[in-house]
Amino acid sequence: MRLQFGQSTQVLASAVIARSVHEKKLYSRYCPVGSGNVYVLGQPRFDQVIKEMARPVPKLYEEAAAGRLCILWNSHFSFGRIHSQSSNFSTFDLLGPEIIELALAMREQLCLLWRPHPGLFPAIVREGLLYESDIPILRSELADVGIILDENPDHLAAFKLSDALLTDVGSFLLEYLVTGRPILSLLNPEGEPLNPESRKLIEYYDRASDPSDVKRFIERLLSRENNALGLKQARSQHLPLLDGRSSERVVALMLALHSGEDAGVLSDPSTEADMVLVDKSFDIPAVGNQCEQVVEEDKEDIEMPPTLARLLSGLRALRDFKKNESVWKKRGRRVVNQARIFSVERVKRSLLLMRIMRNFR
Repeated sequence: MRLQFGQSTQVLASAVIARSVHEKKLYSRYCPVGSGNVYVLGQPRFDQVIKEMARPVPKLYEEAAAGRLCILWNSHFSFGRIHSQSSNFSTFDLLGPEIIELALAMREQLCLLWRPHPGLFPAIVREGLLYESDIPILRSELADVGIILDENPDHLAAFKLSDALLTDVGSFLLEYLVTGRPILSLLNPEGEPLNPESRKLIEYYDRASDPSDVKRFIERLLSRENNALGLKQARSQHLPLLDGRSSERVVALMLALHSGEDAGVLSDPSTEADMVLVDKSFDIPAVGNQCEQVVEEDKEDIEMPPTLARLLSGLRALRDFKKNESVWKKRGRRVVNQARIFSVERVKRSLLLMRIMRNFR
């Protein structure tokens, strides 16, 4: 909380821009100087997202999706042994094999748009699940079975193409909310606890810690069911000012502060009625409600490509290894990890200790 809300730049800044009243309240609670310099003006970067969402989907992506229900899957890299019982936000080993198998079983109806964290493929190699030379083969196999692998720096094309999101804990939990489309939060039961804002945010979303939860979510999408009320409440609480004019409000605040005018009028809307929401209708391809039938009928007919099969087998083995670790070993690793984090943060807060450590290294 100190790193998120109480750094020197936030304490000393003339103005801190917040996206919601809820975020400002967190500054009141966790920032040493409170929230007197915090202004709720919306998130300027979302102005561009709103503009991009109105533009056509890139033709290459659209052709690959071929009118199927398109699910964006965002997987984090922190799944390996080194992250076990520490900063383990990833469900890649916990849910990944079943997500990929479900995508293959339903490939006539479902297009999986996989956007891995840039660190995921290096982590796969580091864990010994695949060799470096296997990664290009894996990319080719994914394309052959109809899975779109999105490794582009810009995520907006994936946002535009997709009808819903499956995501590990990360920035997409908030970013994708701009689209107004369904979100399934993938949660690792043994991962690090979430901060207060994330906990509150995912209360409005569908959540999954088991492959059956993922399957049910996709079945509901195919039946044109979605958590519309939860998404609307999440946007009103966490992204209330989606009118494309946040940048203008920030510029107006800068000019007011520069000229010495009272900037209080630019501060924050106090009620939900003051918030501006950009609602977009939920629209997915008319693919019917045949999820259960397709999964059961097609599962035996699918030929899993060899490199992909080796990856899924390795993930399951890793999952079993972590599951079978003793409780005391898990607790011990977490205690050691927390002590390391505490020590590092103490060093980083002291210029003298930083100099000593730098000289020592």
